[in-house]
Amino acid sequence: MKFNFTSLVPFLAFCMAFFLPLHLGISNLFLILFLVASAYLLLIKKEYVLRNPRLLIFTLLPLFLLYVIGVFYSSPPFVGTKMIGRTISFLLCPLILLFYSKSFIERIKMALYKGIVIGSLLAVIILLINNFLNYFATRPFLNFDEEIFSYSYTYHSFTEMLDIYPTYLGAYVLFAILLLLKGIFSPSSNLRWLRILGVVILSAGVLFLNSRIILLIYALLLIIATLYGGFLLFKSKSYIGTVALFLLLVFIGVFSFKMLSNTFIFSRFSSELNWELSEQIGTTYNSKTSADSRIARWEAALQAISEHPIIGYGTYTEKDILGTYYLKNDLMVSYENRYDAHNMYLSMAVEYGIIGVLLFIFYLGSNFWFAIKYRDVELSFLIFMIGVISCFESYIGNNAAITFIALFGTVFLFSHMPILKRSGDGKQ
Repeated sequence: MKFNFTSLVPFLAFCMAFFLPLHLGISNLFLILFLVASAYLLLIKKEYVLRNPRLLIFTLLPLFLLYVIGVFYSSPPFVGTKMIGRTISFLLCPLILLFYSKSFIERIKMALYKGIVIGSLLAVIILLINNFLNYFATRPFLNFDEEIFSYSYTYHSFTEMLDIYPTYLGAYVLFAILLLLKGIFSPSSNLRWLRILGVVILSAGVLFLNSRIILLIYALLLIIATLYGGFLLFKSKSYIGTVALFLLLVFIGVFSFKMLSNTFIFSRFSSELNWELSEQIGTTYNSKTSADSRIARWEAALQAISEHPIIGYGTYTEKDILGTYYLKNDLMVSYENRYDAHNMYLSMAVEYGIIGVLLFIFYLGSNFWFAIKYRDVELSFLIFMIGVISCFESYIGNNAAITFIALFGTVFLFSHMPILKRSGDGKQ
């Protein structure tokens, strides 16, 4: 029996997305298999379409080329070859997806949606079960107190089992929530209550992830969803339902504030955030940890940038360069831990100067413009999330974000791009 590669490719995309929140190594394996199967389908089976190659400038490919150029002037030269291998999906995903038909990309997109939702739900359920097992191991069952929201059960402690940074897992979870909310509001939605249950479970995961930026984006998403839901109810003349929905949002806000006001989660937005946004060097921001604040690290990064503002220092030089300036500014904790800037815009400026920053902003701006033009909610949210998270994390320099953005972002973009010519048998 003849093997059907056109069914295999979406399945591999599903597996890649499914394992993203669960195990990055397995997810990367399925991405490789996805690219290999795609190459076979396009080159051997010749099932491809032609698009204008100029569309590639709106993908992550220009950033990849910048990384390659940066390898040649880094010190020592070629120190950044490791980064080239890590970000190869910035090159391969646009080059391969450029030749897929819109209908086939739509199949891949649906597979990615299912994968990220199911994978995120499974990851959060596993982490919640593990969290509560650890919690009730020291107290009577169902006996809750404020300690459940302490450092021991939130943030890094919550995600330790899956060995993933809370913000990066939070990005997957937020995107899954967006997809479920979109399904809930769809007039033809089926299994609406199952989707609502999924949102509740993922929302609990967001709370225990305790990442400030993820919680803020989640709050904004919840507010927008409520306003949209209220608009739909008002439009259908369900005025009581409209009022009830907004009262529910107010109740959730007041109840959450009261429940969390004396917990570690609240302190992350009060005393700890105040500490992060002031110049603190080797001081204590909680009862356990001494560190350097982000403002102090950002000031060191700006000093480094001022020395090479146009083209920066080259690929994969950020930590070494910042280490020098951390030492000059007596940021010993940051120096010993080889921290990056925790800001993608500053990271790009250190390695590639103003050219790198402008190229990154061009990617975000152009894709957001396309998202607005084609009314693509998913692409709009993805680009918005990348832009905001990048203010507080060196986001696209981390493996957990690289493959996520490379495949999801490119699929979303090319799903709207017109084709010039169809070749092959067109069975995609």
